[in-house]
Amino acid sequence: MVESMVRTPRFDRGPAARRRWLQRLWRRSRYILLLGLLLLAWQLWSDPQMRARIGLPVAEGELVTTRFPLCDAPGYARNCVVDGDTFRIGNRRIRIEGIDAPEREGRCPAESEAAVASTRALARWLNIGPFHMLPAGSVPRDQYGRELQRAWRVTEDGRYEDLADILVHSGQAVEFGRGGASRWCG
Repeated sequence: MVESMVRTPRFDRGPAARRRWLQRLWRRSRYILLLGLLLLAWQLWSDPQMRARIGLPVAEGELVTTRFPLCDAPGYARNCVVDGDTFRIGNRRIRIEGIDAPEREGRCPAESEAAVASTRALARWLNIGPFHMLPAGSVPRDQYGRELQRAWRVTEDGRYEDLADILVHSGQAVEFGRGGASRWCG
């Protein structure tokens, strides 16, 4: 007598058991899934760039109207541009969140030259006119105590202009963690 060569898996108890197992899994995990979706929605809601992309109004935040010379320019300036991703407003040191600009004391001469250009590009954008930042108390700080800020402005034609995006797309900075030094030094 030849036994059937088709065998069912050892622990397979049929489609009804699989259905009951999926129902139990759904009952146990639906609250975690709902919590995850709520956290994702909250994060998207609090990001001004995402709000602008999906057509929601952008919170005004802190309006900045001051001028920003370079910090190494002659004379003392309380508000100035330190380098391609950092500036000061009074005693506040502010780093643009999500980007990395070349360093003045770079690993190679090309990086140092690129640092001068990115510093000037940041100063140019800041000095175009008023812009917004998130309220100072609501932003995290980096390991050096600088505020990690987002800066944006809404142009006359209603476009949302994010400072980090502008600097990355113009080649003056790279997204944080994308190997800036290797890019500038070749």
